[in-house]
Amino acid sequence: MREVAPRARLPKLAPDTIQRERICAWMADHSDVPLRLVAAPPGSGKTTALVTYAAAPRHRAAYVALDASASVASFCAALGRALGAGRLDDEAALFDALDAAGRCEILVDEADRAPAPVRELLHRLVYEAGDNVTFVYAARARDVVDATRLVSLGLGAVLDADRLAFTIDEATRLAEAANVDAAERDVSRLVHDTEGWAFAVCSAIRECASGGRPLEGAFERWRRANARLVRQFVDATLADENAELVAAARKLFDGELIDEATLDRLEQRGLFVRWLDGTFRPYRAVARVSRTAAPQPAASALAPFSVRLFGKPDVRIEGQRVAWFRRRDAQIFAFLALQPQGRARRETLLRAFWPDADRQLASQSLRSACSTMRRSLAAVVGYADLAHYVAFGDEIALNLDLFAIDARRVRAHLRDAEAAWSAGDVPAAVEHDRAALRLAREPLLEGDLPAALAGVASELDANLTRAAARTTTEERELVAVG
Repeated sequence: MREVAPRARLPKLAPDTIQRERICAWMADHSDVPLRLVAAPPGSGKTTALVTYAAAPRHRAAYVALDASASVASFCAALGRALGAGRLDDEAALFDALDAAGRCEILVDEADRAPAPVRELLHRLVYEAGDNVTFVYAARARDVVDATRLVSLGLGAVLDADRLAFTIDEATRLAEAANVDAAERDVSRLVHDTEGWAFAVCSAIRECASGGRPLEGAFERWRRANARLVRQFVDATLADENAELVAAARKLFDGELIDEATLDRLEQRGLFVRWLDGTFRPYRAVARVSRTAAPQPAASALAPFSVRLFGKPDVRIEGQRVAWFRRRDAQIFAFLALQPQGRARRETLLRAFWPDADRQLASQSLRSACSTMRRSLAAVVGYADLAHYVAFGDEIALNLDLFAIDARRVRAHLRDAEAAWSAGDVPAAVEHDRAALRLAREPLLEGDLPAALAGVASELDANLTRAAARTTTEERELVAVG
């Protein structure tokens, strides 16, 4: 088990790691649930999720990572050091220390690698520790605890591989931070080919950055160059499993049919199998580099919208521009695109756009706007696919996985820059500030804006001004030193 110093020194992350707001938001939103289980195959970004959250947790946090050499005594001792509670010699001392710790969060990485006695203790902690303590376990396999029962009792929440997968927007932001030339179609293709698997997405983008290449064809180049590495990565994962599951996994990767019960077991054990659209199938990236497997047929992918809100607003899909019927439709769409989750209740929209209007007339105006927005979007994607992109219910909601929005990337780069400045990582901070400024060369939403959008534009402009000042100051200091 890795040693954990007082105040829980966290593992290092790659220098180009980006802040993934939706992952940290999920962790924070579930911070009062007794157990948050981060369960996904290797390379999915579990440790990164824990470490980025632990750097700014909702409550006091202690981080411990486990391995096969862990014992109950060593786990108690390591957690005592992480809590700053001194040496804890046994379970009784651990429970006493947790009771005395105040409100805190215990983050346990690679929980399923520990021997059975430690896993049993992890299970009991969830049920028996005081209400002041919540736990986050990261594991490849979900059976480290009885996750299904915990979720059904309201005592657990699961962050799975699908939630951890990179979205088009996140992959775009990572490429921008790495100064990789990335057209939206190429980002969409990379996310589709890798299924958002962090190991493949990040490796492919870093390979483009190191070679000075654009993102076009990145997955195929990465696959050809790293087939041996991926096979070793998969082999190392399978080495911990019993012979029956290993044999089944290799058959699956080689394209052979496997019974559904075995597929379910492979998926639960985190062995590169997905449950998607009512069926199990292997990770595409793994199957395509297995020793004998032919390339797996690619599922059809929905093209993403490209949304430009800086300068004259522009919404396109595969080069085809959305023609809004009314200016108000475009403003409502922009308002949704700038919301944290890409959605707003109808009441919120009524207050934002018709604050002084008669309620009945305002509601009718909103219904009319929704109708014309639907028509405008359906004109470029078709009514059959429209529901994948946007929902018109009590909430009007964009599926942000299918919208690459420049303003959201600007905000994310500014957040990454703030985090890097706070951590003293000046090169990363400057690079994120520059990436934000490159995207925001024109004002947000040119022209007269309703108050609901003017406030957002003003706030973002102030943050960009601060970013420009920071990078200019840093460049001047570098010149002076030089």
